[in-house]
Amino acid sequence: MGEQELTERRHAEETNLLLLQKISGKQLNVHHHHHHHTRLLPKFFIKTRGGKRSSVLCLGILNNFLSNHKLILHIFTSMLLLGYLASNFNYLMFKIRLYYKELPTALGTPWLVLVLGCEVLYFMCGIIAAVDYLVPPTVAKPPSHIKPMLHKLSSFEDYDSKSDLVASKKYPTVHVMIPCCKEPTEVPQESVLAALALHYPKDHFKVFVLDDGGDDDLKAFCDAIRVESGSDQLVYLRRKKIPGVPHNFKCGNMNFGLQHSDAEYIVMMDADMILHPSFLNRILPHIVNSPNVSFVQIPQSFYNLPIGDPLNDACGFGYDRVMVHRNTLGCATCVGTGALFKRKHLDEIGGFQPQSITEDTMTAYTLFNRGYRSAYVNEKLQIGLTPWSFEAFVKQRQRWGQGALQQFAATWRIMLGRRSKLNILQKFCYFWHTGFYYMSILNIILVTTLWAALAFRLNLVIGDEEENQTLLSYLAVYLIVWRVFWYVIWIEVPQPIQSRNRDESQFWWMTPFFFQMIVDAAFNFKSTFKFVPTSNIDRSAAAGKAKQQPWMKKLNDLKHVQVHIAFIILGITTILVRTYITLSRYGIDDCREVLMVVGLSMFLLSVCAHMSVPVFHILWPTGVRPEQRKSLLKFNADGAPIFDPTKTAPKWHPSLILFELLSWINIAFWSLIYWSVHTHAYARYCPARPTSLFEPSIFRGDLHDC
Repeated sequence: MGEQELTERRHAEETNLLLLQKISGKQLNVHHHHHHHTRLLPKFFIKTRGGKRSSVLCLGILNNFLSNHKLILHIFTSMLLLGYLASNFNYLMFKIRLYYKELPTALGTPWLVLVLGCEVLYFMCGIIAAVDYLVPPTVAKPPSHIKPMLHKLSSFEDYDSKSDLVASKKYPTVHVMIPCCKEPTEVPQESVLAALALHYPKDHFKVFVLDDGGDDDLKAFCDAIRVESGSDQLVYLRRKKIPGVPHNFKCGNMNFGLQHSDAEYIVMMDADMILHPSFLNRILPHIVNSPNVSFVQIPQSFYNLPIGDPLNDACGFGYDRVMVHRNTLGCATCVGTGALFKRKHLDEIGGFQPQSITEDTMTAYTLFNRGYRSAYVNEKLQIGLTPWSFEAFVKQRQRWGQGALQQFAATWRIMLGRRSKLNILQKFCYFWHTGFYYMSILNIILVTTLWAALAFRLNLVIGDEEENQTLLSYLAVYLIVWRVFWYVIWIEVPQPIQSRNRDESQFWWMTPFFFQMIVDAAFNFKSTFKFVPTSNIDRSAAAGKAKQQPWMKKLNDLKHVQVHIAFIILGITTILVRTYITLSRYGIDDCREVLMVVGLSMFLLSVCAHMSVPVFHILWPTGVRPEQRKSLLKFNADGAPIFDPTKTAPKWHPSLILFELLSWINIAFWSLIYWSVHTHAYARYCPARPTSLFEPSIFRGDLHDC
């Protein structure tokens, strides 16, 4: 073999090896002396002509694919999603054709038309929401050329201030803005101390306290820090509000802070949020020298979560899955705290946007519509307070919904029109941000109709025996596939059993509150712009109930869940009465009647269980009282609050076993129905019998799975 041929061969082998390393991410040892080179390489590198090059490439791709479990899980989840949508579509199309064929009968049973209408709209909602599932997840990584510029922490505790001094001139200027409005004074004080303790060159960042509540104690606290430190790193600002002139609440307060700031980057915070010392070092690399990134967002976490997180405050699905997937589209939205903005981009749009009381998402989508992106860093680098009272929690969620309605009303032409710079997937996300709340209307219609079907024995049959068995089979497949898909999409979320059950419960028990919000907006839209900070509710509630007996406080709070209590009583009573009538009249011989009652009863019992969550939370709370708040925190030697980002998840509560059990019972029930239809056991043991218009022979069950 000639020297030139040997050199070419060795070069080809090394090229293929580097290619495989790049694809697989593995480091292979290569000896550069040609005497041992071919002996050390794997056999599949020896020949590189023709098909061998393709074999190496395919092997590398396969190895990379198999090592990427998240990609495999995403593909599997996407297949389940498409299967669920296909089975749903198949079921709906068969049902629509059946109703069209039996149109006179269908028009004579309007309750079935209502259910069909809900099912079609649920299907459309499922298609829109599928954007958050089909888009692959992306974990934000800073550009490699930015890493040396900022101090890279190897752990949450590691920090070397001396090394920062050497490179401090390369650090951008940052102003952390903490808007306040009548919170208990010690709460923003702790947020200020945590912000001042950030691991960042002191001459390159400031902390702005934007006091909209006129708290003199907070002002004195800030003045004392300024005197003691001898620096102007802490800035206290209190704006003057002119009567009759809109001051735009938190949005106006933030814009007032912008008027006194010249920093390159602005951090938006809530007054009760505590930043981790590594906050700036971990998120700045994602935006510095990235011209299209307007802001970086991190998730919220809370240190006063009740055990079991009954109200789903942690929002695990939103932060650990939806935001991660939307990060791929560059439209992981701002959540109002823990967000770092590029100042020049804010200046382009005139600062934070006041058209909605939820200025965070309003500002985010305005930036998206200018072609900018966001970056989402899924690290728990902030921890704060969730509302202490149930009333405050509901008001907070309703306020978010009101803001979404206001945002859509003010900007839908701009965001969805021809001149919009949002791509089609971003438009789906924008629409769903508001459309989600209108599902409460569908929930009420569906629950009311199926309750009436059980209570008044309404006819649920259209078509002949064979057609109804086919329809029942399609429904079973759809509900089973949907439930399996529901399980799988939560695998990537921490504490999946707890998170998915709390999320499903919240979907149902928040329905009356969202419906009330929509009705109020429909008849008095201007009233939705009345902003009441959550902290005000907490403070006034605490002051007004301080002298009440514990049982009086609970009775007072139960007035907020009167609808839930009434539904539980009505639902359980209906189930018991209908079960008694069925057993006394037909016994267990008429299995069609029994199965119909069982199916509808399971649906109502599931909804009752979900609706009971806030009731039990009020009667038997699992959280701590506001006066115990400080016991939940740790402080460093300087008095600044500190926390471990790896220990922010909510604690387990055994009540979740009930909801998990109900979920699996639903799967077992519909699996039994599918088996009985396809093995002809249904026709054998449940023979058809004559039915009147108001006597059903087929049932609809567990449609809340839609």
